Amino acid sequence: MTYKIKSGFIIREIGGNVMAVPTGTQTSEIHGMIALSESGALLWKELENGADINALAKALTDNYEIDDATALADAEKFVDSLKEQGALV
Repeated sequence: MTYKIKSGFIIREIGGNVMAVPTGTQTSEIHGMIALSESGALLWKELENGADINALAKALTDNYEIDDATALADAEKFVDSLKEQGALV
């Protein structure tokens, strides 16, 4: 399954932290900003154009020294978190 970030978000660095900030109609659906770690910002960027879990896990293994199983688990956890927050299409 391919996941994609809903339109209506901008990424900003605020006080040294990367934040996904809802704009427009997203402000009524998502209250507040979504804090992103370094790896979260990487995955967010992948999800802006659409990506499946395997592509997200590959992005993690390509950029960090982690094994495939850990990358897959981390990608799934990140996607689940964004689903709960209503940030994915």
